[in-house]
Amino acid sequence: MWPHDHMPAGLTISATVFIVVITLIRLALTLHTSIFGRLINTLLGFDAAAAFLREPVFARHVARVIPGGLPTVFDTWHWLTVTAWAFGLGMALLHENGPVRYRIQFRMVLGLSAAIGLAFVVLSAPARAHGMASIAEYGGWRYGIYIALYSALPVLVSCYYYVLKIRGTVWRTTTLWERITVATLVCFGIASSLPVCLMAVSAILDFAGAGNQFTYSIYNTVSDGFASGEPGLFIFVALVTVFIPSSTQAVVQLLRLDGESRAARRIYPIWRDLTSAAPQVVFQLKRADSWNVSPQERLHRRRMEIHDAAEIVARYVLPLPTTVDELIETTVDEDDQEHLRMVAELVMAAQRLTDGGGEPTGEPAARGADLPDEQTMLRLWQPAKVLLHTTTVTAAQGTRAYA
Repeated sequence: MWPHDHMPAGLTISATVFIVVITLIRLALTLHTSIFGRLINTLLGFDAAAAFLREPVFARHVARVIPGGLPTVFDTWHWLTVTAWAFGLGMALLHENGPVRYRIQFRMVLGLSAAIGLAFVVLSAPARAHGMASIAEYGGWRYGIYIALYSALPVLVSCYYYVLKIRGTVWRTTTLWERITVATLVCFGIASSLPVCLMAVSAILDFAGAGNQFTYSIYNTVSDGFASGEPGLFIFVALVTVFIPSSTQAVVQLLRLDGESRAARRIYPIWRDLTSAAPQVVFQLKRADSWNVSPQERLHRRRMEIHDAAEIVARYVLPLPTTVDELIETTVDEDDQEHLRMVAELVMAAQRLTDGGGEPTGEPAARGADLPDEQTMLRLWQPAKVLLHTTTVTAAQGTRAYA
């Protein structure tokens, strides 16, 4: 039989679905990230796969279609967890040695993970031969070694991070979430190591004849927890929960609700008018590349294109019509009059160039007109357009009345 849960199936299934869904969201929205981010994503991916195979409801369906049945699922679940911890150790190696030097050591860690996975298969062979669902059911010294190998990397990760903490290198992170990740891995490593240490102490006391009902109950409790995987499942839940804010941030960026996207939307009318007049400044990206552009890069590019287009348009600026100048003089606050004239001249020049299909209709000035700064354009662009539209309508009405 498959090791049974001690908790309600609805609770463990909900926890498993939560882990898988949050992980998939993060993986889908953070494909292009730093090396540290990719290690986090891979760790979460292995954890999610392990949580999925741990759940008996899902494990029985998977066991029907893979060689070896339930024992293979049991071994794979534990190997996935071990490999997740290997990527946690990879983060520590990256922090200490940098993105180039850590690679050799990290490959060794992954090799160790693969060796542990192979050892799982060898140790569980007798259980498989006897038709048992897992080595937990078989027990004996093989089961003890199995647990020790399963716990080796969590213990190693905890010790390694502790050494880095003493040496003062563990907190050399670039973001708050990297620091939280480091702290979380240390805590979870300790949480994973403590039950195994208790189990080992209980086994040693029993072997020495100093055991009692208390040590025996500790051994059975830890053994049952390892067989069911429930403690590990909720460690996975806690780990995934740490990354909900960063996953939420990715969703916010996807929906263009972040600060940079909002700023890009605010300057879009200016960008649209100026780049219509000078389309040559716009660098067209392929659809796939455009999708992967970060909000920060998108905002920076839009600002640069506004500046470049404004430089071109400013070379075709002409003096404002007298009616426009008089309207500014009589209706606009004195502090804003000169700024509004500069913006209005730029708006008119952009409109003339746009009407000409982006082709200038006259010779450019040797030196362009003075450009207003971005905040001034952002504040006065629309008022300038409204003012120019008002004078145009007024002039047209006056012409019709005269006619």
